[in-house]
Amino acid sequence: MSGPEISRPEFSGLLREHIRIERQSPQRDGAGSATDQSELVGDFRAAAEPAGTGGEALAGSRSALPRWRFTLRQTDAIRPGDELIWAGRAMVVRAVSADHRFIPRSFLEAEEKR
Repeated sequence: MSGPEISRPEFSGLLREHIRIERQSPQRDGAGSATDQSELVGDFRAAAEPAGTGGEALAGSRSALPRWRFTLRQTDAIRPGDELIWAGRAMVVRAVSADHRFIPRSFLEAEEKR
């Protein structure tokens, strides 16, 4: 293809939040029980937005926990069940999806822990 290269829009200016992803360590103690240690998956820049409290039946419940949606550069390192730490809050990653169109990015759905 000749001519000027088509530039893709950049979204890095939207990634204002710092998130940390950790995963429970697969190591076992002497009795074969899981340890309370976690391993660092990575530190990422992300955009955060509230995603409500779940479905209609759950949203009105007193036990409903706030959910958040994070957008970050595309990565395959994060899996559901990982712990997400953001702004002093601990969350569990519930879903991970990707958009490989114009700007490759990943979307995380996370729920705050009690």
